[in-house]
Amino acid sequence: MTPEAYETAFRARAERKRTIGIFLFIAVGAVWVWLAYQLFAPFTFHTGSGHATCASRFFYDDGESGLRSYANVEGASCAAARDWAELFAPLLVSLPCAAVGVFQYTSGTVALAMRRHAEELAVLRALPKR
Repeated sequence: MTPEAYETAFRARAERKRTIGIFLFIAVGAVWVWLAYQLFAPFTFHTGSGHATCASRFFYDDGESGLRSYANVEGASCAAARDWAELFAPLLVSLPCAAVGVFQYTSGTVALAMRRHAEELAVLRALPKR
């Protein structure tokens, strides 16, 4: 393999790693935005006898004492419609994807930066000494 071909392949791999990292960031960001919407937005769902409107899981009137639970305030059907476990399962799956995205983006960026540094050193070494 010629040095030019090796250099081209190396840069292509590093760019591919950065691109994979960016796409993983976008996917994880979409999951987090969806989760925030599910937690903070009021919602309506279909029941057997019609529609029920519920306050958000995060912003509800918990009374003067501040100790009333969401199920006590909004009802068991609202609490079941937006269960904590169902909301946070995608978050738990997205955390390893975020870690892989950070690794891919960082390793690709560092590889390209180190390659540029090596090229600059080679140019400086090729200059005549004073």
